[in-house]
Amino acid sequence: MEKIGWANGILIDSGKSRLLFDPTPGRPLHPEWNVFITHAHSDHTYGFNTSARKFSTFATLQIHQALRKREVKSVQTLQLGESVAIGDTKIRALNAGHMLGSCQFEVTTPKFRVIYTGDINCVDTLTTQAAEEEQCDYLIIEGTYGHPSYLFPRRNTIYADIMRWTMTEIKEKRIPNFQVYSSGKPQEVVRLFNVYANIPVVCSPMISYANEVYEQNGVSLEFLDSSTPEGRKALKNGNCVYVTTGHDDRLPHNSSRAVATGWALRQAFRRCTAFPLSSHADFQQLIDFVSRVKPRRVYIFAGYTDILASQIESKLGIQAGPLPAMTQTKLLDFNRLST
Repeated sequence: MEKIGWANGILIDSGKSRLLFDPTPGRPLHPEWNVFITHAHSDHTYGFNTSARKFSTFATLQIHQALRKREVKSVQTLQLGESVAIGDTKIRALNAGHMLGSCQFEVTTPKFRVIYTGDINCVDTLTTQAAEEEQCDYLIIEGTYGHPSYLFPRRNTIYADIMRWTMTEIKEKRIPNFQVYSSGKPQEVVRLFNVYANIPVVCSPMISYANEVYEQNGVSLEFLDSSTPEGRKALKNGNCVYVTTGHDDRLPHNSSRAVATGWALRQAFRRCTAFPLSSHADFQQLIDFVSRVKPRRVYIFAGYTDILASQIESKLGIQAGPLPAMTQTKLLDFNRLST
């Protein structure tokens, strides 16, 4: 019985192989299960903590281990484009464009082909290339920004806005402080200043750990670690940019705070400047991605599931709905869901 659904993770069951993608805490995982991890952001890496057989790209594993400072065992790493066979099923890693090492997983069984996108970004950035597009029977796609009101400006426009604000703050003797995640966005911000400005970039230690993995994988980044004498001196002297996480409570007294997130398009942020720089696809990018992939049916997880499903059906004529909770749902008996 072929199944697909949510079971504390994306579960795809061909009848002969059971695969769980990006599991979350909440249920124990049997050691014989096969767990796939799409990228190194902490809300997707719970699978690394389990005793199950695990699969990810090498860069994802590197970033996770660098940030957690411990080795993960029982992991088989894949390069983008590489496949692994489990029973009657082949699983291939495809670029997702979300961050270094992020991937989609294409699952091919004797009866159908499924693509689980994980978090995707459909435009090139300074550190990543846009998500790959492969046709499939069933598409499981994120809906984080799947509302028609989320249409991001061109990336070069956002880059220019960031540079303009940064130069103004430095001119006013303030240190621009970008508060972001430990990996993904901060490396793009560092690269932005490396490419377009001759300004020292200082990073907190956690971000520096991830920076080093990016450099090991061919992404050139010039930065100073704030825990080193050189980094501390740069922050004391000013005339630099400081990139850290939102948990950093040891900011320079003369810093000006900024965040970079897609939510900045519609959400107000107190006491800081916000730029709509996202590592996710916006609404139109998601619609265009589905159009080019040409699935028979679309399952949506996270974010605006109902709204995006309705838009896919009305604009593309493709059956779509939220990813169902796993009970006895058969993949080939998908119930048509719309709003």
